[in-house]
Amino acid sequence: MATRIRQQSASADNSVWSDPFPISIAWEQEQGALTEDLPALRQRALSRLGPGTVAELQSIDGAGTELATVLLEKVPTKRLVLLGGVGAGKTVLLERLVEALLYRRSPGEPVPVRLPLNRWHGSMMSLEEWMASRLVLEEPTLAQPAPPPFGGRSRAQALVETRQIIPIFDSFDELSVAARTQAIQQINNLGWSNHPLVLTGRIDEYAETVLRADEEPLLLAGAAGVVIKPVEPDQAERYLRQKGQNGDWDALVAELGTESPVGLTLRTPLMLFLCRSVCAGPRPMTTGVELCERTFFPDEIAVRRHLFDSFVRTVYRIREGNRYRPFCDADRAERYLRFLARQHRNFQAGAGTELSWWTMHHIPPRVRKRISWTIAGVAALCIFLTVQSTAPLSLAAFCTLFLGFMVKASIFNSPMLRTPSSGLRWRWRWIPAGIGALLGAAMVDVQVQNGEITKAPGPYLALASLFAVVGGAAFGWGPREADLEEPLTPSSLIQRDRRTFIGLVATWTASVSAVFALFVALVVAYADPLPKGAHLIGLVPAALVTLAFASGLGLIVGLVMGFKDTAWGVYTVSRFCYALLGRVPFRLMAFLDDAHRLGVLRQSGASYEFRHVELERHLAR
Repeated sequence: MATRIRQQSASADNSVWSDPFPISIAWEQEQGALTEDLPALRQRALSRLGPGTVAELQSIDGAGTELATVLLEKVPTKRLVLLGGVGAGKTVLLERLVEALLYRRSPGEPVPVRLPLNRWHGSMMSLEEWMASRLVLEEPTLAQPAPPPFGGRSRAQALVETRQIIPIFDSFDELSVAARTQAIQQINNLGWSNHPLVLTGRIDEYAETVLRADEEPLLLAGAAGVVIKPVEPDQAERYLRQKGQNGDWDALVAELGTESPVGLTLRTPLMLFLCRSVCAGPRPMTTGVELCERTFFPDEIAVRRHLFDSFVRTVYRIREGNRYRPFCDADRAERYLRFLARQHRNFQAGAGTELSWWTMHHIPPRVRKRISWTIAGVAALCIFLTVQSTAPLSLAAFCTLFLGFMVKASIFNSPMLRTPSSGLRWRWRWIPAGIGALLGAAMVDVQVQNGEITKAPGPYLALASLFAVVGGAAFGWGPREADLEEPLTPSSLIQRDRRTFIGLVATWTASVSAVFALFVALVVAYADPLPKGAHLIGLVPAALVTLAFASGLGLIVGLVMGFKDTAWGVYTVSRFCYALLGRVPFRLMAFLDDAHRLGVLRQSGASYEFRHVELERHLAR
């Protein structure tokens, strides 16, 4: 698990637009009423651990990669709340914190894990249960049973119960007010005293949750707080003028640190990155002088909106001017990205910034309702036209309504979740084999046109054995364990899932085709003698027709099982449909990889994510 997290951290941002000279993010101790002060935390730790066990108080101000030192060595209770504004650099700090904790970690020590709180639904499960479920999503092998002392619980549950993880709760501000209150209460009830723990969110939303009207403040028990500081003007100037970034920065630099719209905007790493991307280069969308014009940009909101609007077009225009051929032009790229952002925000509300290929088939509830009613209406019309010819009108109408509603309910309530698999493994299944043996024996006792099958044990044993072998073999396929040492990327995961889909389709097609064909052969072989004048050569066309029908039936069953147990099938269909409508390109993964290299997206393990949640929100709007 630690290996997989280290690989994901290493591949988080290796685009051509990654900063060669990144901004060093600084923070200072929270001095308000949002967290506990350090002397109180030291007294709390001394009362629990005893004298001489807690180091003297030190300043927890810092910058860059020092956050791990602050958490483990300077905060007595090892609990920290990281606060900042929009685009202040909280995500970057968390990535550096995870890397530093992994570098310090020794074998057997807890593993740092980022847990996006915006995916937690407090009404459905407790925080500890959700933490275990998130670990399974990060590493599927943790769903396997833990050793016997844990009473049949999964490995993920055992890791949470034994505190073998360092929870880093992210995206706290994405929750509703009630959910944020419940989250702090449940974190306080975890009882993980003197165990590292981090909570991060925007300062305004956190203050709204903690400082409740007419009630006592709801503090995160035993936690110190740090607030990310705005970027200093001289640091911002060095960042804009860094080597290799051409542009007219004099007008912008003069506004840094002032109360002008540009000065208020360029105080965070995100806005500085967007400004440098838009205003630098041989073909800038906007110059620094134009950005300072208050006629066009009268306030901070106007400046921010313009930078977000221009970012995507800028990176694709620069790519068009290079000798490398872009995947698509800026107009189409922006249209594709806007659709993906809306798809993600509307259909996966509270899902963070992850953009996963296996969720492409998700459609909004209102569209699912329309589709289900349309299919149900067509099915009901066909049923009515079929039944009313052989039954009274009232019975036909009742059957039509009943079956139509059943079709509608089954389509609308069908699960949308598809989880990619890492491959196939086979294990013999005795229950399907036994059911198959009984079914095979029962199917021998059938009537054929020329008479009845001979009541001999041969056909029964043959077909029962065949069904037993096919049942045990076909139902024995299951997901293969992931290789923890192999890097997990979107392309590697989609290749594994595609191989799984093809393997399932081939297995079920061969099994069903063999059963049907051999069953027909047994019926013909053990039936009464053939009519006079019939020859084996004359049965060849009928045999070929039967074999074709058996193969077609097996292929249908195989496709159904492949679509059911993998994500690649539904992804391919949904991608093709969206591409026909012009929403996404046919080569979607190539487009996402190109956007990642250009810096619009970042790679997080097997998923992509927008560079910042604010960029996703802007595109979705």
